[in-house]
Amino acid sequence: MQLITRNRRSLFIAVVALAVASSTEAGMTIVHAWPLEIKEARIEGLTPLSFEKGLLQGTGSLESAVIEADFPFDDLVGSWNADTPRGSSVEMEAQVRIDGRWTKWYRLSRWEPGAPRSFEKQADRHGKVSVDTLELKKKAQAFRYRIRMLSAGTREAKLLRVAVTYADTSRKGVVHVPWAKGPWAREIKLSPRSQSDEDPAIAPHVCSPTSLSMILERWGVKRTTAKIAETVFDRNAEIYGNWPLNVAAAASLGLSGQVARLESLLDLQEEIAAGRPVIASITYKKGELDNSPISKTNGHLLVVAGFTKHGDIITYDPAAKPSGVRRIYKRKQFERVWLQNKHGLVYLLGPRFPSVAVVGVPTADLRQRPRQTAGPNAMDKGRLSQLLYGEHVKVVEAKGDWVLVKALEQPHNNGKNAWSGYPGWVRADALAAPPVPYRPTSVIRLKRAELRWRDAQGLEEVLTLPMGAALQAEPSKGPRTKVRLLEGRTAEIDSAALWRLEVSSERVVNRRDIVEAAATFLGDTYVWGGRSSQQLKPGWGVDCSGLIHLAYRSVGLTVPRDAHAQFEKARPIKREHLEPGDLIFLTESARSKIVDHVMFYTGGDGILESRAGVSRTLRTTFTERFGAALDSIESGTLVTDLTRRKPLQRRIHFGRLL
Repeated sequence: MQLITRNRRSLFIAVVALAVASSTEAGMTIVHAWPLEIKEARIEGLTPLSFEKGLLQGTGSLESAVIEADFPFDDLVGSWNADTPRGSSVEMEAQVRIDGRWTKWYRLSRWEPGAPRSFEKQADRHGKVSVDTLELKKKAQAFRYRIRMLSAGTREAKLLRVAVTYADTSRKGVVHVPWAKGPWAREIKLSPRSQSDEDPAIAPHVCSPTSLSMILERWGVKRTTAKIAETVFDRNAEIYGNWPLNVAAAASLGLSGQVARLESLLDLQEEIAAGRPVIASITYKKGELDNSPISKTNGHLLVVAGFTKHGDIITYDPAAKPSGVRRIYKRKQFERVWLQNKHGLVYLLGPRFPSVAVVGVPTADLRQRPRQTAGPNAMDKGRLSQLLYGEHVKVVEAKGDWVLVKALEQPHNNGKNAWSGYPGWVRADALAAPPVPYRPTSVIRLKRAELRWRDAQGLEEVLTLPMGAALQAEPSKGPRTKVRLLEGRTAEIDSAALWRLEVSSERVVNRRDIVEAAATFLGDTYVWGGRSSQQLKPGWGVDCSGLIHLAYRSVGLTVPRDAHAQFEKARPIKREHLEPGDLIFLTESARSKIVDHVMFYTGGDGILESRAGVSRTLRTTFTERFGAALDSIESGTLVTDLTRRKPLQRRIHFGRLL
């Protein structure tokens, strides 16, 4: 989504970049960390928790619904986060569907404090489990996972997060991302640790726990490398580098995250921009990675801590001697040894909050406080704004079943001329963890659109989404387009309902498209904080700035959420330069500098607005509203607002966001 600034359009850096030039479809990670994501799961014996405390607790099992893969895969790794008191355990299994038939359940890894372990290879005609990885002989099209939990004593085990990363190892291409300066051109300072400082009996084998110990210390958890190595040691395979067990160990010490596969350096840049160093897995032959402390390796883990001003990779490589742990690797060489050789495998680890989530329901209220009103009320002033399906939020903290978020696609001025996401509380069951990678490619441009798919029994299901909902859509020139829903389903939508998001900021937008999008709300009831075309009650609509925001969003443009913030970002224009799609701002009063109302200019003497006074969206004119035609009004002058019970003088301003 593009953000319109005062001088030009540019990418809104806080929002995940929306597209890259091409995709290898080499790897994908599905994360389940929110109540919505396990709504259709089969749960036996486990009891739900308030989101603040986790997902489930007790003794029993969680079996996911079927998850359709984005592409055929032959490699699968699971990971999880759990609070496991001594005596409790968590075990993960997976099952895949190949050509319409399900395989057996494969046991992956088991976390038990003091005795973590993998299982035997479990080889059969479909594939085998190799320590931490399910390796298939023939590609699968879908999977499901199962978590088994055992609690002992007075404290029950708690499940907080499950992830599955899958890959097509036959795909060898690399998505080359040209270097562009941004907030990722930085270094996250770490306390360097070297494997060579450890007991010579284990030193050559502890790159994973050494890297993990650096990440843990970054987040305030200081443990010796030897202690971490002992904690993660796989009692079955007798190795220190079992990926899920390293993640489970980090979770047992308070961090959150998963084994994942990233698609490109763009994904890695986003992690660094957010202040999260990443543990990456690499493999290389002699001469493939200049400046490496070892000439070659069949598998090695290190920490990526930043990017130089020229785009090269700043790492903390545990294979180096203590004085040389900090290493810089050439960008293209690192791309090859990480993406092509290891399919972008990483540990993504950090605090549970802050984190990024996406909206998983058509519309969710963003509220002033973590509580819901007794019943639906169009003028409920506790509603600050609304969130739409596929929209990114930054989760700041949890309180019971509510979370405090910043809506990253609703720019907001905090009063100190610092722009960030619009803040408010939303119910946890409205959110989902974005798949990795997650880059919506389209938004819905119509007032509402239906997505259709067939369930396992062949019955058609329908999901209706509002204008502005974001979707991952496949390229299509036909009348129907396939889209990937957050829960893993593939659905179809009318191609005409989508606005394709462009990487380039030079795309020309037709002003009439913006005005026509706004006009679809004509007659709808004014809703305080409203920002959706799909409300609790039919006929409910939006507030004044919500109308502006949605109309611009329908053509792939992001503008601030509130009227005054829109005024701050708009470029002042004179009356004679007004064009359809420009904005008309009104201050609270003659003396106030605060803008509290915004309207669309539609051409001639015309105005289109969502007005609280008449509680609806309507067309009007300057003559009707102010008793004077447009040609007699200048930007910055006083006008008399005749729509109030008692006429009120307000200052009028004209502005342009395009």
